[in-house]
Amino acid sequence: MKHTRVFLTALWLAPLAMLNAADSTPSAAPRGDGARGELRVGFSQVDITPPVGGVITGPGKPVSTGTDDPLRAHAMVVESGGRKLAIVGVDLVKIRHDLADQAIALVTRQTGITRDAVLVCPSHNHSSPLIPAQGDKATANKDYIATLPKLIAKSVEQANKALQPARMSIGRSLVYEGHCNRRVISKADGLVLNNWLKKLNDLKQVPQVLGSEGPIDPELWVARFDSLDGKMLGTLVNFTCHPGLHDRMKIHTWSADFPGVIAEHIAQAYGKQAVCVFTQGASGNIQPPVMWTPDWKERSAVFAKAAVDAAKDAIPVEEPIAVDYARRDVDVPRCNAEAQREGTITRLGWRSESFEGARRTAAAMPRTLKVPVSAARIGPLAIATNAGELFVEWGISVKKRSPFPHTIVSELTNDSVGYEPTAQAFQHEGYETLAGVDLVSVEGIQTLVDTAVELLQILWKGNSR
Repeated sequence: MKHTRVFLTALWLAPLAMLNAADSTPSAAPRGDGARGELRVGFSQVDITPPVGGVITGPGKPVSTGTDDPLRAHAMVVESGGRKLAIVGVDLVKIRHDLADQAIALVTRQTGITRDAVLVCPSHNHSSPLIPAQGDKATANKDYIATLPKLIAKSVEQANKALQPARMSIGRSLVYEGHCNRRVISKADGLVLNNWLKKLNDLKQVPQVLGSEGPIDPELWVARFDSLDGKMLGTLVNFTCHPGLHDRMKIHTWSADFPGVIAEHIAQAYGKQAVCVFTQGASGNIQPPVMWTPDWKERSAVFAKAAVDAAKDAIPVEEPIAVDYARRDVDVPRCNAEAQREGTITRLGWRSESFEGARRTAAAMPRTLKVPVSAARIGPLAIATNAGELFVEWGISVKKRSPFPHTIVSELTNDSVGYEPTAQAFQHEGYETLAGVDLVSVEGIQTLVDTAVELLQILWKGNSR
């Protein structure tokens, strides 16, 4: 860990002030607290740890025997110009759209925050409970899952009650250690093998690899919110990497994985009242180079230190700070499960029947899926959402096309629609492109990404209403 390379990049005050004063400020909204542009923020966290004996998500689906660290719903409500935005970071592998819809309906009823202004953002934590697909006959964790909407809504309700005048700062670290693109290209056939596959280390089967298929995204963002007396209220953190460090394969315990360690370090540095709302970047093909490892806390500390450093060096954002949001539910074509090439699964070293059930499930789905896409802004910081495990290349393209000076991508938000690879990734095959693991066609993924960018452009111009 002593060789960690964390690079902090300054964000200049003058451009931030100019951008917030620009014509991008939204048009007049119903007046109320913060109607004149005063920023008000509230934070809360609610324990959502499942009972011991629940089924853990991921390979093997082990039964939990205890808790290493609690799972939580971390909520923030931010208000300015009469607009309220709620963001909930939940320590879950995913959120089904029916559960998200239930939670959002409760939030609207309890707080008056509109449906389009609520983002439920799982961390994609792999030491959290298994959440079967909607309609799945599996009964695993059924009673626990039924409690999630109320718990998520409770976190927002408490954050809304905690609203107070606040100041905002933005910081960033560039982190190059502890994450990698997990898809490597085999010279034998020009196709992809995932870095955890056993055959990858067999020189007879794979005599040569030609490097990773794509990039990583090193940006770790921290939006910091302080009370007027300078005490940190909480942070919004965004990073792009699968949370799969915690050793759930051997010890079978609940844990929030590295997002939980980030939250712990933020609280240690700035006080127990400092809530950390974590959102996962476009990490469909990004993971730690070593997963399920006994030294997971030490490895997680790389990301936690980067977050604390980014918060420490964050640059103030001058008021007025615009808050706004937009959402669309988009119809997109599902994957073409029927056309999956024979041998796609066996090439990875697995039995074809291992994923045949998933392929049949995908083939039986409606030809069109309705998928939520949202965008939001807090001053110069934009948030674009996607409901799938978006590949990092898509996330970088959203950042590139966004009109905002700082943009983050929050995947798996308000729904879960499987992996979302690029066109090149589909050509290279690999685990993430298998029917049933992937649910949306590449054309549909492009539509979802384009919609997010369009919503960002609308927010930038101030025409969200």
